[in-house]
Amino acid sequence: MSDPDRPLPRLAMLRAMTDRTVLDQVFVQNRTTRAELAATTGISKPTISESVRRLETAGALRATGTDQTGRRGRIATFYELAADAGRVVAAEVNQQGIRTVTTDLNGTVLATDRHPPGGKPMTAAVREAVVAAGAIGPGPVRATAISVANPVDPVTHEVVALPGSPFPEGALRAGEIGRDVLLDNDVNFSALAERREGAAREAKSFAYVYVGAGLGVSLYVGDQLVRGTHGLAGEIGYLDSSGSTLASTLADQGFGRSDAPSLDVVAILTTLDEAEAGDAVAAERQRLLGATLGRAVAAICTIVDPDLVLLGGPAGSRPGLVAEIRQTVRAAAPGPVRVEAGEVTDSAALRGALLSALDHGRESLVRAVAES
Repeated sequence: MSDPDRPLPRLAMLRAMTDRTVLDQVFVQNRTTRAELAATTGISKPTISESVRRLETAGALRATGTDQTGRRGRIATFYELAADAGRVVAAEVNQQGIRTVTTDLNGTVLATDRHPPGGKPMTAAVREAVVAAGAIGPGPVRATAISVANPVDPVTHEVVALPGSPFPEGALRAGEIGRDVLLDNDVNFSALAERREGAAREAKSFAYVYVGAGLGVSLYVGDQLVRGTHGLAGEIGYLDSSGSTLASTLADQGFGRSDAPSLDVVAILTTLDEAEAGDAVAAERQRLLGATLGRAVAAICTIVDPDLVLLGGPAGSRPGLVAEIRQTVRAAAPGPVRVEAGEVTDSAALRGALLSALDHGRESLVRAVAES
């Protein structure tokens, strides 16, 4: 396996840049020719031909057949990613257990799985789940990304255990799970999914606010994720709210669980459903919830001044709650800001983890070609 920390020589670096450009087009087109690659990338045909030859020799690409080009006597050879070029694994760890997805480097899903919580120490359970997921399909596992509900230290890549956290990761460390493992917070991965495929694609800067069993914010300034020195940026559950933390204030309002230090997602969703159905008491509780969360979001807007605030998580994207938070933010924030629901609603954290794994897996393939 290649060493990602070892720099490539200059010529090898230039070749790797060309190879990555070629592979990027293959990932988009799935099946393409050298002439099409030259046309879409602007790279000379001889350089493209050399790159394709290099990638084919290294086992990254394979020729899949020929076809007429439409010009007399011209037959084009088509290329696609080799079936055994590699795979990636993404996992999401939370109170519901462990969910995994395995794909090839094109992002085609090979397998999905779920593992219920409990029974084994968390590190062992996660290791077992990702090993099982990585055993499916041909070629090497080139990257594994794991989403966790607690913050992750950006230097040690260790889960930060917060006071009163309801989440089960404990002292989970990437190095104890396997090589080339990417470990990050679920809110950060959710924000990445929105940045790449959702409502934040065109935003200059944005905040992603997660409302579920826990509360969290991911901040992007341009394309730069703001993590903080210890990975604790965006832990809004600890914000002061009338002499208490925001999480405690919501619990005092009846939105917390009595058996765990977390928000009661079922109670919140029930309130939102009943408010939507026209229940006056539920509507008032929805306004209270939206106003409390909205003041926290307005505080973020005062400090960061984002172009967009996205609301996500099991409860955050519900229309009634979005409307209440939007109204409070417009009244309390010093400047105009868009407040919208996130678009990536089917396990955004797992989707973001997969996108990160694909990025790293593809880079691993390019480096392996350069070092072959």
